[in-house]
Amino acid sequence: MRDLLRATSGQRLSLPEYEADFYATVESVDGPILKTERMQTFREPGSPSWEAFAAGRWEEALRIAAEPNPELKRFFDRLATLSSGLHRIRVVALPLTAYLIWELNFLRFRAAAGELIRVLTTTTDVIAKHEHEHGTIPELMVVGSRAVYEVRYDETGTPLGADKFVDRAVVDGCRERAASLLAEAEPFDSFFSREVDGLRPPKMHL
Repeated sequence: MRDLLRATSGQRLSLPEYEADFYATVESVDGPILKTERMQTFREPGSPSWEAFAAGRWEEALRIAAEPNPELKRFFDRLATLSSGLHRIRVVALPLTAYLIWELNFLRFRAAAGELIRVLTTTTDVIAKHEHEHGTIPELMVVGSRAVYEVRYDETGTPLGADKFVDRAVVDGCRERAASLLAEAEPFDSFFSREVDGLRPPKMHL
């Protein structure tokens, strides 16, 4: 997918611009939203659960993550009315980073709210072949056939915004490749039960 993105230029959006543009585009979505997630560590300032995790308060991080999130549930319900849905393809390297132990626990509750999540490990032939042919999988949001957003991060993994692409060949190509990864990925529940359940991250101050 990275090769497709580098063949053209996108519209540079700040983080607030990206968030506003993404939700506006969702209102005219014409298919599934496909999210590819490849980096193994991020920073998520503003997320109370992540901030508790980063400060070493693991039980608090889990408690906050488990709290009902009506806004998130409304978003997934809205996608359902649009005949869409958010499909996350989470690429995971083993052993898990401390961040991923937190994130995969956090994603359990997003899955319960309606997010559709599958996992691919970096050791699979699927990932090796894709990245040999097309480069490292980028952090993307593919919104049906409407747009692709490549999310940008600084060197610490903190989000900065996104580059938006609307060229039809780029959007179609990214959607097809992301869909092929999704089809090969493992259901979230089975991966979580085998590789994550019961793990605790070491204390971290990020």
